[in-house]
Amino acid sequence: MGFGRLEFGVLGPLQARIGGREVPVGGPRQAKLLAALLLGANQVVRMERLIEVMWDADGPATAVRQIQDVVSGLRRNLSGCGAPPTLISTHRGGYRIELAAEQLDLTVFEREREQARGRPAPAAVARLRRALACWRGSALADLPGQALEADAARLDLARTSAHKECLELELGLGRHREVAEEVTALLLRHPHDEQLAEHAMLALYRSGCQGQALQVYRTTRSRLADDLGVDPMPPLRELQRRILNADPALAASAGPSPGPPGGLTPSGPTAPTARGTRQRPGIRCQLPVDTRLFTGRTGELDALLRAIEEAPRGSSAGMVVISAIDGMGGVGKSALAVHAAHRVRPMFPDGQFFLDLHGHTPGTPPLPAADALAWLLRSLGVPAQQIPQDLGERAALYRDRIADTRTLIVLDNAAGTAQVRPLLPATPGCLVLITSRKRLTGLDDAHLLPLDVLPQAEAVALLREAAGPGRIPADHPGCAELAAHCGRLPLAIRIAAARLRHDRTLRLDQLNEELRDGQQRLSRISDEERSLAAVFETSFSALPPAEQELFRLLGRFPGPDFDAYAAAALAGTDHRTAERLLESLLDHSLLSQHTPERYRFHDLVGLYASDLAESAPDDLAMRHEEALERLFGYYLHTVRLADGHLARRPRPDAAPAAAPSTVAPRLPDRTAALAWLRGERGNLLALSAAAPAVASTARSGPARLARTVSLGSALAAFLLLEGLWTEAADLHRRAAQAARELGDPLAEAGALCDLGRVQHATGDYQASAELYEQALPRYQHLGDHRGEAAGLHELGRIRVLTGDYLAAAELHERAVAIFRTLGDRPAEARALCDLGRARHSTGDSPAAIALMERVLTIHQELGDRRGEAGALHDLGYVLHETGHYPAAIGLHERALGIYRELGSRQGEATVLWSLARARHETGDHPAAVGLYEDALAICRRIGSRQSEADSLHGLGRVRHADQDLSAADQLYRRALAIYRQIGSRPGEATLLADLAALVADTDGPARALDLYRQALALAQQIHSPRDETRALEGLAHCATLLGDHTTARTALRQAAVLHQGLGTGAPSSPG
Repeated sequence: MGFGRLEFGVLGPLQARIGGREVPVGGPRQAKLLAALLLGANQVVRMERLIEVMWDADGPATAVRQIQDVVSGLRRNLSGCGAPPTLISTHRGGYRIELAAEQLDLTVFEREREQARGRPAPAAVARLRRALACWRGSALADLPGQALEADAARLDLARTSAHKECLELELGLGRHREVAEEVTALLLRHPHDEQLAEHAMLALYRSGCQGQALQVYRTTRSRLADDLGVDPMPPLRELQRRILNADPALAASAGPSPGPPGGLTPSGPTAPTARGTRQRPGIRCQLPVDTRLFTGRTGELDALLRAIEEAPRGSSAGMVVISAIDGMGGVGKSALAVHAAHRVRPMFPDGQFFLDLHGHTPGTPPLPAADALAWLLRSLGVPAQQIPQDLGERAALYRDRIADTRTLIVLDNAAGTAQVRPLLPATPGCLVLITSRKRLTGLDDAHLLPLDVLPQAEAVALLREAAGPGRIPADHPGCAELAAHCGRLPLAIRIAAARLRHDRTLRLDQLNEELRDGQQRLSRISDEERSLAAVFETSFSALPPAEQELFRLLGRFPGPDFDAYAAAALAGTDHRTAERLLESLLDHSLLSQHTPERYRFHDLVGLYASDLAESAPDDLAMRHEEALERLFGYYLHTVRLADGHLARRPRPDAAPAAAPSTVAPRLPDRTAALAWLRGERGNLLALSAAAPAVASTARSGPARLARTVSLGSALAAFLLLEGLWTEAADLHRRAAQAARELGDPLAEAGALCDLGRVQHATGDYQASAELYEQALPRYQHLGDHRGEAAGLHELGRIRVLTGDYLAAAELHERAVAIFRTLGDRPAEARALCDLGRARHSTGDSPAAIALMERVLTIHQELGDRRGEAGALHDLGYVLHETGHYPAAIGLHERALGIYRELGSRQGEATVLWSLARARHETGDHPAAVGLYEDALAICRRIGSRQSEADSLHGLGRVRHADQDLSAADQLYRRALAIYRQIGSRPGEATLLADLAALVADTDGPARALDLYRQALALAQQIHSPRDETRALEGLAHCATLLGDHTTARTALRQAAVLHQGLGTGAPSSPG
């Protein structure tokens, strides 16, 4: 078999390419392991090194086994994409990846850099440029961990060193103008590197830019003093002195530029024209002071600086470079713009202007473009009497005066595109930084940089810095909470920190306590000069009336986010109008859009909107109540549409929901229904909690109760499917209570059964049985045979799980009879399937197989995919128990595909567990471990205690088979605790036998004997012949080892009788 060309990359995000196509390497663990192997390519990477990379420490006791599993998974992933199976080889004490030099970017980089040494300068530059071209970003940029971060830092340092070597050689070749911008940009990324500062100063000076060269020195000296508390070294100070004195020797080596080698060096700026370099009256640095509290924003600052690097030569289209920073009030737009402007001052020696356009200044109208132009022209030295009155003439004079210069213009707090457009230069060389709360989408050529709130770590760092030295201990647990109360908004954090800084008696815990009250939070985040409420008020006041009305209504929205359909229902308008209004609020930075077509408030803006809604006058408040009624009607109608694709049984309902007054999304199939329900999950849960409060007038009491019942019924299938069991239980309890208050026993019985299914899913089998036993008499009294049959069926399933197999079989038989009389084939099939499980549990496997094959046929005839998946799994389970492993695996894989297609996480977890068990039995232990761990992760995420215990139990069996006895013991005991907590006697009986076998291996047969006896007693109580047989065989084995042959023979005879009833082979003699 032929394989495509293999290529790997670590000089940037980790990359694997096969045949020119990027391929996935697997999860984070596989990626970290591959990175470690690539960093040591063609050498054996020791196990100790791999453990260090994976855990940044010694690793757990099972570290070696886990590394082996990860390597196995990595091999499968790569070979599945076309890599040769021998790519990663196993060696004593470690692993090795074998690659040719051209297959790894790091090898190419190191080879080209090495070959540059000792060559003539032009050839060395060409080699170094090829080495630098290997880089795609910071080394291993997407992989966390201290060990790999140390390697990445070493590689990044090598890259910088190679870059400096290359630039120094090019300066020696006289390419000063070509590299001036490149070395200046590199200095921006490494502001403390004095050698780079020397290169930049020399390149600029020899390009005729003495002022810019000296500005580089001043900036570097300032950064060294502020950040490190040191002065420049003598060589840099000496270079500054020589430039000040125009030392002729500095210019002596500045020969003609031979041009960039191979087209790799970016073309530098041309020397400034006479017009661009002459001194102009009025030009000065007008930038505000750069705050000492600027914290974080590394990604945004890097993006801004990358855009700024284009400014001297213009954008790719030859246009002036414009960067527009937008975001909500208080998010730090101005601070970022000013900080970036100070960083790049040396690149713009002809002036740096700062102009506040007052787009959102309380009590001050936006600055007209004509007034802004007049101010800029005066700053450029134009006398007031020479400034034209006409706006167009002013703009033309401004563009003429600023043409062919290197000027930086910061336009802060812009109201919109129309205000800034006349203020833009027309020729390249200048840079314009704009900040605005509005997205300036009308500026087609601008780099748009939306600014969000700070990440958690940066928010906490700003809080501690702004509060003052030592005011907040580094490890104070209240830091994160206070940052969260401030919504991670820089202005809010600064205000809160200022309170701590100026009031030394105010404790952090006290301030957190104040801000926990959401209704008072905005008023408490303020000081003498700053108020968040005032900031938001200026944004709200700038909105048109329709947007203001929707903003107030959204302040009553009960959920975390919303789309245009919900907004349309709330506003009583059509979908297109709602979309337009939401986009307008987004443009004004009063909403954010975290996913396409979904919108949300920032926490503090949401509090402001809620305050507006709460303080609305009576006429508006009444309209808001009507809006909430429309919203609830819309959601109930759409949930019922979706539930029609999910529910597998008819549902009683207290009150039919009227069609909504606005349009609802189309949900043509199950996939669309699930996608909508998952997208609206947070809103539906919030709405279900808020349902009793909607329309709180006394006459609406019965309507509120009916609404709770209806929502609980409509959401039952979805909440169960998603594993949202705590929320489902709360909703169904409220629904049952509401039905009782309405005097509707049918709706009450339905809510009790819905709650019973949830308790079943969480493993509270006793509570589940009691709920079904409460519902059954209500169905029987009402003559509701369908409800009665469903209750009998569900109660039978609980009896199986608690080991009462005979009672379970009787309940299922009654349910099958009723469903058959009603002609309900889907329900009949489900009951037959559970009857098959009960038969299997009592040892009648042939009857179980026949029943499940019949069930599978019914589901396939009905086109019931979920039922088909369940039947495939259950049939596979019985075949596994009878030793038909390949057939069982085939059925489980078919079931897994269907469950994943349907999005059933519980179904997926159950089948993964069964597949893992089968892989274990067939000897594929690494695959079994991976499948069990996948199942365990899903079970924990959805809260399925039974399945969690089953997965832990299965993992323990694999570890036991692999002789990892300590891990097996821990896993068994964790599973046993869960089985006992939830009352799963079958699970406990099976596990006790496995635990006894482990104890026999670790502590000897005497201690294991007692556990086997416990397992036997429990198996006999629940009438489980399979578990009884295993316990008897283990007991016989231990008795034989202890010399008690009489007990051993008795146990084996009993086991033989059970084997005969089960149709399995007789146990072997202990000898």
